[in-house]
Parts: sequence; structure tokens; C-alpha cells
Amino acid sequence: MATLRELNILFERVRREGAGKALRLTSGHVGSLARSLIEDIRRGVSTTREVRDEELGFRDRQNHAYVATDYEIFRKAIRSIDIRAGEDVFVDFGSGKGRPVLLAAEYPFRRVIGVEYSKQLHDAACQNLRLSKRLVCQDVELVHADAGEWAIPPDATVLFFFNPFEGQVLAKVCDNIRASIAAAPRRITIIYVRADKFFEREIDWAEWLVKAHDFPCSDGLVAIYHNRPLA
Repeated sequence: MATLRELNILFERVRREGAGKALRLTSGHVGSLARSLIEDIRRGVSTTREVRDEELGFRDRQNHAYVATDYEIFRKAIRSIDIRAGEDVFVDFGSGKGRPVLLAAEYPFRRVIGVEYSKQLHDAACQNLRLSKRLVCQDVELVHADAGEWAIPPDATVLFFFNPFEGQVLAKVCDNIRASIAAAPRRITIIYVRADKFFEREIDWAEWLVKAHDFPCSDGLVAIYHNRPLA
């Protein structure tokens, strides 16, 4: 039976998106939830339950509530890029309970890193990492830090975002990425789920990024970017 909160979310979607789109999004969300629970059980981890801002103690609303990346959306995004086995380093900004980190570690990345601001979510991710037994990449690091203050490693090449923050936090992280590329020139790939929500509205990304392609999903739009060559 739907909770009052879920009904309110549905009504708000109908008001904002129209009935047809709202029902498609809701149907997609239900399917994603079912897949998530099954996949979590298979892996022996717990990454599915959403955690609201107030539960995490977020007051400024720039850091967003926890919603796990859909398993199939992540796989589709990863299949759309070329991974250089043993070379590429994957970073998930706003890594939450660790689902994208654990999934990325099932691919032949040299190193996988998750950066999470919430101690509650970071601790959950550490527990899930201890339980996970499917890792191809054995060098996995979970960092409890403010993403805007975290120094991006000079070998980070694949950067993942699932709409984790907005405003000054997002702008600061983008500045840090640009500074990292300037200090250690390299080709990077950015995978951004729901790029249309804040990233493409708030950031002058076209100054330094080229959109390789995008595709729709139940969560909105997934966009893949590469950095422009430095002048």
C-alpha cells in the first residue's frame, strides 16, 4: 500500500510533468526498486532504501538525499564508454551506500574511489564493501569527505555523478576537475545521471567539455562527456 509520502510525490509529479509522464516515471521507479532489491539480495548488500535529507542532517539542500543509481542504468552507462583495463581510475562523487563503487569494481578499473559527505552513508558503504564478493578491481577506497574540498587524484579518468549536489558544491567540484586536468593533462570521461536537472543548467560545461552522447532513463537523462583538449 502506498504511503502518504509516496502519494504526495506522485501528485507532485502529475502537477509538474503531466499525468502521462508522471505515470511512466512512477512505473519505471517501481521496476527499478524491484530490480534493486533482487540484485542487493544476490550480492548480500543493502543499497536500495532511500534516505531523506532530514535523516542525513542536510540543511542547505545543496547536498541531495540518497537515492541509489539503478543497476541497469549504471551498466548501460558503463557499456557506453571504453574502459582501458588496468589504467582507468573511477571516482563516484556522492557515493552514498556504495552501489556504483561496487559495480565499477566489477569492471577492470585500476582503482575505484567513492567520495561521500554523509558519515551515515559512508559507514553503510564500508559495510557493503566488506560484504561484497564480486570485485574484479581489488583497489577500492571509500572516502568520507566534502566533495568540494576533496583533492581529485591526478590519475582519475572516469568521473561518475548521480545528481549528488547543486549550487556552490557542484561549481566547486567542477572547478576542481578543471584544475586537476590543468595540473595533470589527460583525457577524462564524465558520466552524469540527471545531467539536465542541475549540471547543464548551472555549469558552463561546454567551455571545457564535449557531450559525446546521452540517453533517456527512468531517472531523466544520462549524459557522457569528454574534456576538450587544452589550448
